[in-house]
Amino acid sequence: MAEPMVEVFIFETRQFLDQLEQISMGSEGNGGFSEDDVNEIFRAMHTIKGSAAMMMFEEISTLAHSVEDIFYYIRELHPKQVDTTAITDIVLNAVDFMRIEMDSLDAGNNPSM
Repeated sequence: MAEPMVEVFIFETRQFLDQLEQISMGSEGNGGFSEDDVNEIFRAMHTIKGSAAMMMFEEISTLAHSVEDIFYYIRELHPKQVDTTAITDIVLNAVDFMRIEMDSLDAGNNPSM
């Protein structure tokens, strides 16, 4: 069993990961990311990034930062064409990696380095 602070991190991150998966799948089904979708994904990744950095889980923080950057670009520069499928794949791959990391942390292991 993980330490109490790690347990809170795991719980909150899993909630964000569920949200990210739902938003990403919905966006792909709708043919694109709405402004709200972009903002929600950006905020979730920003929070995961900060929390992971605070817990010194650098791989999780770095990955969240990279995905956050993609949505910062979309939000700020409003590109005319966005490959929703490719971006959804990136988000879902990140979610899968982070879920594996949460399971590992929940089992009392260290995150991947």
